[in-house]
Amino acid sequence: MSRIAILSDVHGNLEALTQVLRDLDTLGHDTAVCLGDIVGYGPQPQECCDLLRERDMHVVMGNHEQGLINIHYLTAFNQPARDALRKTREMITEDTYQWLVSHSKSLVLHDCRFVHGTPPDSASDYIWKHEKHMDAVFALFSEPVCFVGHTHDLVRFTFENNAAKKLPLPQGDTTLDPAQRHLVNIGAVGQPRDGDNRAKYAVYDTESHVLTVRYIPYDVEKTARLITAHGFHRGFADRLR
Repeated sequence: MSRIAILSDVHGNLEALTQVLRDLDTLGHDTAVCLGDIVGYGPQPQECCDLLRERDMHVVMGNHEQGLINIHYLTAFNQPARDALRKTREMITEDTYQWLVSHSKSLVLHDCRFVHGTPPDSASDYIWKHEKHMDAVFALFSEPVCFVGHTHDLVRFTFENNAAKKLPLPQGDTTLDPAQRHLVNIGAVGQPRDGDNRAKYAVYDTESHVLTVRYIPYDVEKTARLITAHGFHRGFADRLR
C-alpha cells in the first residue's frame, strides 16, 4: 500500500504550509509530492523552500519557478506577478534558487503522473483551457491517474469509453474508480481561488483508490499583513481573505 500526499501552489505562504504539514503528520503518508509554485505572490519563499527540503519531498517545477529562470519565461506573467518574482529572487539564497529551477516538469510515482499545469509536462498551460477537448488531454498520458495544480481550484475529470466527464471534488473522501482514468486538480495551499480561503491538499491511497481532500484553516491575516509589509502587491493579500 502507498499513501501519497499531494500539495500544490504554496506561493510563499508559510502559515498555510505549516498548518498543512501539521495536519498531514496526523494522517500519515508514505511519500509526498509538491506540484510546484512553492514561490511567487507570498512573503516567505525561503522559509517555505526550507520546510519542504527538510522533508525531502518530491517536487515538480511550477510556472513561477520557471519564471525565475530567465526573462523569456518571466514575460508571460502580468506586471504584479513579475514584480513579485523579482522580489522573490532577492529573498532566496543562491542554493535555494538552484534547487527551485532544477526540478523536472513531470514525475511518475506509483503509476500516477504529477505535473503542475497540464500533462504530460507543461508547467504553464491551464487545464481549464482544454475542458471542451479533455479526451485529447487524456491521450497525452498513459497513467491511470494524473494530478495537477496551477488553477488553484478543485476539480476532477474521469475518462471511460473514449469520453471525458468533469466532476466536482468535494472535501473528504472520493473513490477514484479503477475502471476509469482520472485527472485531478487538487487546489492550492497558499492561494486558494475556490471561494474558500482554507489551505487545500490531498492524500491518495493507491490500494483503496480513495482520494482524501483536506481543508486546513490557518492565520490568513498574518500572511496578508506580511505580503504588504514586504512590498508585494496588495492584491495578493486581498485574494487570501
